[in-house]
Amino acid sequence: MGRVAGPELAAEVSRAGGLGILAGLNLPPDDLRAQIRRVRALTDKPFGVNLWLHPDLRPPIDPARLAAADVAAANDALNAARRQVGAAEEHAAPGARADDIDAKIEVVLDERVPVWSIGLGLPEREVVDRCRGRGVRVMVMVTNVEDARAADALGVDTIVAQGAEAGGHRSAWRPGTADVGTFALVPEIVDSVNVPVVAAGGIADGRGLVAALALGAAGALLGTRFVATRESMAADAWKQAILRSSSSATTVTRAFTGLPARVLRNRFEEEYGASGAPVLPGLLQAALEAGMWTAATRQGNADYFPLYAGQSVGMIHDLPSAADVVEAIVREAADVMARLNGRSAR
Repeated sequence: MGRVAGPELAAEVSRAGGLGILAGLNLPPDDLRAQIRRVRALTDKPFGVNLWLHPDLRPPIDPARLAAADVAAANDALNAARRQVGAAEEHAAPGARADDIDAKIEVVLDERVPVWSIGLGLPEREVVDRCRGRGVRVMVMVTNVEDARAADALGVDTIVAQGAEAGGHRSAWRPGTADVGTFALVPEIVDSVNVPVVAAGGIADGRGLVAALALGAAGALLGTRFVATRESMAADAWKQAILRSSSSATTVTRAFTGLPARVLRNRFEEEYGASGAPVLPGLLQAALEAGMWTAATRQGNADYFPLYAGQSVGMIHDLPSAADVVEAIVREAADVMARLNGRSAR
């Protein structure tokens, strides 16, 4: 969870008995190493680092390959939004994205991070073997059974089944991948692979954890619930938008990054979609929007930056610590299990 999951959030989740995940996608390798060491300074519990392996990012798309007409049309639509938050208008193509994912994988290996969490792609078997040699467990998030089987064949340790309800970017990297809900996806993947499966999407409390376990999952991965915590790096306007939203408030859009992501609807998402302007691939769209996001965040204007959130938002009404969230989920799950066991005994 970029712009959310820093060392403090990851460490707090791990200290409470969960597995905190540090977002590494947008960190240069040296900064990633420093943040890994910061997590270790805060806790001696296991934690993970998340990196993406999307084909458009490894290597990154060269901005020079973009059609000039697409860049101009995107900037024209964005300039209207930039003016709304006082950001400078732009007309040029975005700068090139750093080709540093492989270097960050080396950091994960060198630092012997307990878990490498992978989104939007699959690792090579050779890298999985190297991870095993360093004691690094590999966890891959997928949105369909075909990618789950492919990950299993590579020898990964855990597969996360991301249902369509999940917030943030869809962990899909092949065209035509269908969105399947968590309740349908998890048991299908559980029945198709030989490693533990973790459920993700629409889970925000102990009831969701019990449901995931009932579907055959070994655990649950939560994102949106941890955006709305005290240790989250998310802007306050983002957190407050989650607290006041219902499950019907989200949509899947490419408008913010060029990749499909579930967000809370806001003015920019609606206006950019209505403009008919193209979205640039390979997170180059996000590069064009960076100045707008910064200005909007500074103003507390939630209409002009991405509010990543899943359909579980309707269950989130407070801003506790991340440790309180973990403890509440465990307590709620135990209560649900006790009630279910009581009913079955009768």
